[in-house]
Amino acid sequence: MAAVGKIEKLEIHPLTRQRWTDFETLFGPNGASAGCWCMWWRMTNREFRNAGKEGHKEAMRTAVHSGAEPGLLAYADGVPAGWVAIAPRTDYPRLATLETLYAVDGQEVWSIVCFFIHRNYRRHQIMQPLVEAAVEFARSRGAKIVEAYPLDIHEKVHSGRIYMGITSIYERCGFVEVARRDYRPILRKTL
Repeated sequence: MAAVGKIEKLEIHPLTRQRWTDFETLFGPNGASAGCWCMWWRMTNREFRNAGKEGHKEAMRTAVHSGAEPGLLAYADGVPAGWVAIAPRTDYPRLATLETLYAVDGQEVWSIVCFFIHRNYRRHQIMQPLVEAAVEFARSRGAKIVEAYPLDIHEKVHSGRIYMGITSIYERCGFVEVARRDYRPILRKTL
């Protein structure tokens, strides 16, 4: 994929069986971040380690081909350009095991846990539309609260550090901080 100019049309759709090859195209042969295939949050540490890159891909493919819609794909002028993972918090067992991300309370929430923007589309303001679409996706499936775990970023950082999003983008989308653990804010939007 060559570098791109201004995006004329951005469309966002749930990842379905019919869009699986677009997901593969976006994530590339390495599965985005070192073979994760966006399974990091969906597996325990042991499961993730034992599965390996091909196991991660197969687990995601199996979920999608079984009817799950684990996130949304962004298309820039028809080309797969970005991804956001959104699902009920209970779909992400790893959240419960991390000191900074355990549940704030007993409310049922949907969680936005990961973004992947293809390098050719970074700095094209795709993350905010993905957040907005994720909120609407969760609302359409009965969610009452959407939660996120972004970083407070005030300077330029490596793109790999912001895979959970940026606080200011969530705030522009109406999220508010409900807890802070160490450096990590927990933001929510009530629907």
